[in-house]
Amino acid sequence: MTTYYVGSGGSDSNNGTTWALRKLTLNGAEDIPVAAGDTVYVGPGIYRETLTLDVSGSDGNPITYVGDYTGANTDGAGGVVRITGSDNDQTATRNYCISNLGDHDYRTFRGFSYDMSISYVVYADNCDHMIIEDSGFQLLGAGIYFNGAAQASNTIRRCLFLVPNYGITAIVFNHSAVVDNTAQVVENCLFVGSMNGIVTFYVGGITARNCSFIGNTMGCRVQSALTVGQTFVVNNCIFTNCNTGVRSTTATELAEDYNAFYGNVGDRVTTQAGANSVSYPPLFDMRWLFELTFNNGTLLSPFDLSSSSELVELNSGTGAPTADLRGTTVQGTYREWGALEYDSTLDIEGGASPDYPAEGDVEAGVVYGDSVYEGTFVVPAEADVEDGVGYGADGTEFEGTLVPGGGGVYRPVARVLGG
Repeated sequence: MTTYYVGSGGSDSNNGTTWALRKLTLNGAEDIPVAAGDTVYVGPGIYRETLTLDVSGSDGNPITYVGDYTGANTDGAGGVVRITGSDNDQTATRNYCISNLGDHDYRTFRGFSYDMSISYVVYADNCDHMIIEDSGFQLLGAGIYFNGAAQASNTIRRCLFLVPNYGITAIVFNHSAVVDNTAQVVENCLFVGSMNGIVTFYVGGITARNCSFIGNTMGCRVQSALTVGQTFVVNNCIFTNCNTGVRSTTATELAEDYNAFYGNVGDRVTTQAGANSVSYPPLFDMRWLFELTFNNGTLLSPFDLSSSSELVELNSGTGAPTADLRGTTVQGTYREWGALEYDSTLDIEGGASPDYPAEGDVEAGVVYGDSVYEGTFVVPAEADVEDGVGYGADGTEFEGTLVPGGGGVYRPVARVLGG
């Protein structure tokens, strides 16, 4: 079991066994070749290639590729690890970002951003025990496509599917004839704007749970009939602002229950209503918006353009407002199109840039620890105590037994930024 590294500044002539000797490309690592139990850490950057899978892992020893967003295992700085099917960030050039056409099993992919394939971002033929997790998909072509009679036990979890292209399906389970009991799971995923969130053609034994479908033409769908007795199970999901929440070819093959349907043109087509499903509105939390607009204008939102977007620094013509939604004025030559100006200095926490005081420091009536750790500190006299919670002058809460003007042990409820 070997650990390999891939990143900008590497070379495919290196052996890849340390960051200093990293490979340059994903295929450079795959072609070593990797073996069961190996892990490949991929450093931040843009990878304009199709990763073609050559080998299988094994039960208990998958081959794992990790997009190292934190940088902890690669460059120490971190950032988005992007695999794209485009050479110019305007049009798709390659069919796939990951191609698994050779029935290669026990493969795991974690922490990547995928976009702009012609056909499918991930194409997997007759594979089993493939895991795709903690990743983001911006789909111009379709998303993840599992195909074949031997597909089984594949899992997609904790992923975002953002689809700005009408007619695109996020996840497809497909075969030309019925396939039973495949035990495939989609969980904790967010689907925004796709034609179909999850669709199956003849493939039974699929479960979708704890997913949110927002603005889809179709949330979950059985497109082609399953074997009698086979089901597509949907539980604990939210369907809102969809054309149709769930749809099947017979009333019993899509089994939905404990789901919320609200604001859809139609909640169900040819599907029995779950006894415990409800029609409550989701009422999503808007704090990110107010952090973006009121907390010094530094918060990166889900709707900001990335540095790869070809919409950055286009001529804005005339009449553009001088500031964006968050109040940011023009950065660079032109005001970006859309509601938000591109600004490379934005962070993901809002407020001032992280600049923590030393442990135990007191500034502006607030006690600071070393960002998130427990400790014993002097509490300023103006700190109030209420129900065992200390309050700094700015209202920041600290848990623990505190005495005004005295000492106490606390754990910060939220990270406190100084400077």
